[in-house]
Amino acid sequence: MLDIDYLERVAKYFESGDCKFEFENGEEERRLLILDFLEHLMELGEKADELATKLIFKDAYATLLTEDGVATAEANGEGEADPKNPQ
Repeated sequence: MLDIDYLERVAKYFESGDCKFEFENGEEERRLLILDFLEHLMELGEKADELATKLIFKDAYATLLTEDGVATAEANGEGEADPKNPQ
């Protein structure tokens, strides 16, 4: 399921300019296919980012879901900076 080779081929397709060339010189059907592929890829990237964040920061994420966890994070300086009270 994890096909890194395919992702590398897609990256090369973008970096080489082939995707741009095909879009600019392709038939309408090909252009729509490229746009659809890019849209799906961007949606997948957003899901991957969200999942990676949850996997990596699972414990911190869970801690911040409780009032005590938020209070502890703020006390340790891990919370967001307060623009009214910069430190």
